[in-house]
Parts: sequence; C-alpha cells; structure tokens
Amino acid sequence: MKFPFSSAVISLHAHATEDEQKVLELLRSFLPSSVGVRRSHLTGHHGNPIIVFEARINQRKELKDLWQTIRMKMDEATFSDLRKAVEERMDDSCFLYLRFDKQCASEGRLVLTELGESIHVKLKVISFPAKRDVAVAKVVDFLAAGERS
Repeated sequence: MKFPFSSAVISLHAHATEDEQKVLELLRSFLPSSVGVRRSHLTGHHGNPIIVFEARINQRKELKDLWQTIRMKMDEATFSDLRKAVEERMDDSCFLYLRFDKQCASEGRLVLTELGESIHVKLKVISFPAKRDVAVAKVVDFLAAGERS
C-alpha cells in the first residue's frame, strides 16, 4: 500500500504554567531533526500568554519518519481506534486531523483525544480525484495494511 500523505502540520501550545522548553522538547520528540519549529505568541481568554509551536513537513522522507514515530508510540488499542475514526477525522479538503493527549505523549505514548491539552497533527492525503471518500478509502487501506513507514 502506498504512503498516502503529502504534508503534515504538527502543533502544540505551551501555557504560562508550563515549562516552555519541555513543551518544545515534546514536539521535537516527534520530528525528524531536519524539521524546523516555528514559534508564535497568542493571548488567552483571560489575558494569559500562550506560545504556539508549529512544524510543517512537506518532504516525503520526513513525512515517513514522522508517521513511523507516531505509529511506534501508539499501542494497538489506539491504532484500532484510529482505523475506526478515519471517516470522522477527515474533512472535505482531504485533511486527516489527529489529536493526541499531551500528558500521555509526555509519557511516551500516543492516545487519541477530543478534549483538553493535545498535540494537533494535520495530515494532507494524496487523493485523485481530491474527494473525501477517496481519501478516506486510501487511509483506511493504508492503516489496514498495518503500515509503519
């Protein structure tokens, strides 16, 4: 099965109560060393400072390395949950959205989440024609094949 992704954006927020360096290190633990991280500043609802770390990957080798890291940090239950949730996590522009629990990730394991502090991963699916149902089928087939790279 062909690798279905053409790009990725990974982002993570650091709140004022968090150690900014530890949050950056957590993000870097997913990334190939050649990938840079952009830093931007936001202000929270109550005026609290928030730092956003974001990495963009467009190179195939780096994407495969990212996927391999993600897959290795998921246990079989999480991987099974992902296979079942592809359709609800895919948008009409053929982006697959994953959110992983930040606390679990800091412990070295990835668990899908819908709420709370999370690592956001947005994967663009190569799909011809560029239709949601085609993209969903490609990712489902890829995951069913158990691809790790």
